[in-house]
Amino acid sequence: MRTDPETALRYAPVLYFDEAETIFPRAVGVTVFREERKSDSFPKRIITLPEGAACVIEYAYYFDYDIGHMYDLEHIWVTVGNDGEPLAAEGSFHGKYLNLLVPEIPGALRPREKRVQAFCQPGKHAFLPAGALFRLVPGWDSCCREAGGPVLIGNPFSAEYAPGGKDLFVPERRDDAHSIRYLREQLAFEPTLRFRERPLEKSLYRPWKELFRQIPGWIRQECRRLNELYGEE
Repeated sequence: MRTDPETALRYAPVLYFDEAETIFPRAVGVTVFREERKSDSFPKRIITLPEGAACVIEYAYYFDYDIGHMYDLEHIWVTVGNDGEPLAAEGSFHGKYLNLLVPEIPGALRPREKRVQAFCQPGKHAFLPAGALFRLVPGWDSCCREAGGPVLIGNPFSAEYAPGGKDLFVPERRDDAHSIRYLREQLAFEPTLRFRERPLEKSLYRPWKELFRQIPGWIRQECRRLNELYGEE
């Protein structure tokens, strides 16, 4: 019987990114659910196991930036059946989540590997089962050219959800200004909607609890780096 880390790597989704993408995952927090309970990294969702499911694997992808702000956390959930086959998969999409395994969309699953394939929205990192579907999103291209935004305090780290009822990091005004400038000057790009697979190193995967402890420090570190780069503004 596989351990949870082995199971998570076995079913890790195959990710495709725009050829011009400038921001990629820094780490992936993993949780394997074998019973119903609330997600710690996506606290608006309660994970349930449908009939015939052995587990639901949650992959929380942390990016240092979204094209519109510092900090980004996106998710894919893979439901694995008792027979070892993926039964379902969902991807986060701007605060909600959508199905990734759609019978009418070919290629959403690699049958031999039993791994879900997901396409990452240029700049914004939401997930869909086909790259062309991002054309349905208004401003899918202009947001990448018009980059810039402040430091975001994501749900798991906000006072509403974090232990102790306090934000786990509090950016200063200069941090927001630096984030806006860095995004505009260094990370803006022209998306192509041509996608390439980008394998993730095994070392990027870790338990969500470990990643949860790391992220606030990474954000403070990035704010310090930008302060050294740009100085007082």
